[in-house]
Amino acid sequence: MRNVQQDALIRALGFVVAAALVNAGPIKAQVYHNEEFGITLPLPERTHLCRMPDYQHDHGPALLLGTTDVKYCYHGDHARRIDVFASYNAVQSTKTLHDFLRAECAGLTDESCRRAPPDLYITGLRTAAGRVDYPGGSIDIIVVIQAGKPDPAFDPSVPLINYDLTLHTSPRHLADDLRVFRAVLATIRLSPADPPPR
Repeated sequence: MRNVQQDALIRALGFVVAAALVNAGPIKAQVYHNEEFGITLPLPERTHLCRMPDYQHDHGPALLLGTTDVKYCYHGDHARRIDVFASYNAVQSTKTLHDFLRAECAGLTDESCRRAPPDLYITGLRTAAGRVDYPGGSIDIIVVIQAGKPDPAFDPSVPLINYDLTLHTSPRHLADDLRVFRAVLATIRLSPADPPPR
């Protein structure tokens, strides 16, 4: 049985820990940043950022939904997740936003994109969105964006960077995961650097 001194000590320690947490200030949100492609993304709650292996070029973040098991970072078809992928706009098949979306859907399925849920965009940037339903029941919601000053060496009328934001989910989790996806679209900042001099 604890005595009065032990109770007083436990209360005092609890007070010290609570005071330390208050004095430490608010917990800062984790933020992903990629300087090359100009991506800044405050990570939404209940997501897990996959760390990029040192041997891979970082084209953007992958966020797991509903799990923190890192094995799903590398087997994306088996987990709910949000992927952000950026690449230089340097091929004819992705010169326009419409062509870019069509190429993304064609790379996933033999069918063209279906209509995406409403209100999937990034404020201030031209976006296009589509949906892919797989025979096994999973769903991809795709939002594509083109941004950055054109590279005159490729095409002076085409933005420098292609951004592909994809939600991979299931019918059961679609509504909840769309809320997180919309939060990503609302908070992500895309500010690509100027093309390198030639």
